[in-house]
Amino acid sequence: MSDLLESIAADRGRIADLVADGRLDQAAYRSRHLADRNAADARCATDAALVEWLRDSDLPRDRPAAWRDAFREGNVRGKEGSAPILAAVRRYLARGLVKASDAAEGRGGFLEGEPVGVYLLEAGLVDEAAASLFASLARAPTSGRAALLLGNALRRLERVEEARDAFRRALRVAPFEILLAEIEDEEVRGLADLGDELELPGDVRAWVPVIGFLEDVLPLSALDPVPGAGFGDATRVYDLLIAHKGARSHGERTAIRRDLKQLVPQLFDALLAARKLDAVPTPTGNA
Repeated sequence: MSDLLESIAADRGRIADLVADGRLDQAAYRSRHLADRNAADARCATDAALVEWLRDSDLPRDRPAAWRDAFREGNVRGKEGSAPILAAVRRYLARGLVKASDAAEGRGGFLEGEPVGVYLLEAGLVDEAAASLFASLARAPTSGRAALLLGNALRRLERVEEARDAFRRALRVAPFEILLAEIEDEEVRGLADLGDELELPGDVRAWVPVIGFLEDVLPLSALDPVPGAGFGDATRVYDLLIAHKGARSHGERTAIRRDLKQLVPQLFDALLAARKLDAVPTPTGNA
């Protein structure tokens, strides 16, 4: 029995490779042959039907929506099949979707508000997803969704500092679009739990970048393209922290601290205790 299972697994690996190479006729032939030889294994029949469906789909090269619909349908068709074949089909369709999007509107496109790189991420193509999502964020700098997904991709690649930079950006430019549960960094998600303790007003999502600075989890940055007037007191406090970091005189720092204390007294005390409002030494030398 173990020899049979090993043989089936090896055949599935070869079929998956054929799908990845776009050799769908050969993949369909091999998968049907495998199903005929192993009629007792229902997954083989499901795999064969899935690959044959993919071969016959004839998806247009410039219509990403058709590829997205096929991606979703493939998930349903292959859910009772084997993991290697379904994964190969998902990767094939995700790559085809992104290529179709690139052909239609250039790199880093969006499909009904969703950056196309999300499909690469769902298919496990994390490096490719990160590259696509970087391009999406360049096209739409205030897209919280693109920044969030980029953070998740970078986190899976263990590029933690870059991932947290992206998570901060998402929560700075579009906090109310972000579902905290979707952030694939437990420490970043947990920052929201401190909102009540710090007596922060309003939706805690807008405060997470500030709390992240307090807790040494998220970097402070003046580069996020926050739209318009921002998001109330949370944006105001963050801007004050940036101003404090760049203040050149004791008078400036004193005025900023006064404003912070008036806006968020509990947070102000926490910032003082964490020495986040210490004076930054004036640079010296010939840099």
